[in-house]
Amino acid sequence: MPNINLLPWREEAKQKRVQEFYAIIGAAFALAVLLVVGVLQFVGSKIELQQRKNNYLQQEITIVEQKISEIKTLRETKNNLKKRMDLVERLQNTRNLPTYLLDTMAKIVAPGVYLSQIKREGNAMWIEGLSESNNHLANTIRNVETSQWYSEPLLQKINTKTEQLRQLNKFSMRVNINLHADSE
Repeated sequence: MPNINLLPWREEAKQKRVQEFYAIIGAAFALAVLLVVGVLQFVGSKIELQQRKNNYLQQEITIVEQKISEIKTLRETKNNLKKRMDLVERLQNTRNLPTYLLDTMAKIVAPGVYLSQIKREGNAMWIEGLSESNNHLANTIRNVETSQWYSEPLLQKINTKTEQLRQLNKFSMRVNINLHADSE
């Protein structure tokens, strides 16, 4: 006799396929959730690591900025000290200047030339006096030109003046002072 199966095998097979489909979808969903959670944790750890690096760099930047401000303060202090030292050096260099100028003036004035007034204004000296002759005055001017302390003599005026028995020439001269002359 023939074997007839009257059980609903098609519905069971269909039901079995639906259950397998749902199982595959569930497994895929669970795998996707695990994958998303893993990626989120990986990205979170990278963000946290970058935040720590940023915090460290920010701390180091703050330290470097403090050092830079200290360096600026030190440079300002250095510049102020340098200005003071330059001022003291200039004062030291010009301390004996009047002595050198008068000593040199006594050496360069030719015989027959008499000085009546010497006035200093900055780096210039105004000299007034009397000369027995123009040659004596010319010798004095040549001596001024060869002097290390004086330069650029400029004769302003020369007038003839008669005093008692002799004739003298009254002169006025401007001379520049060389502040960088050697004091030896």
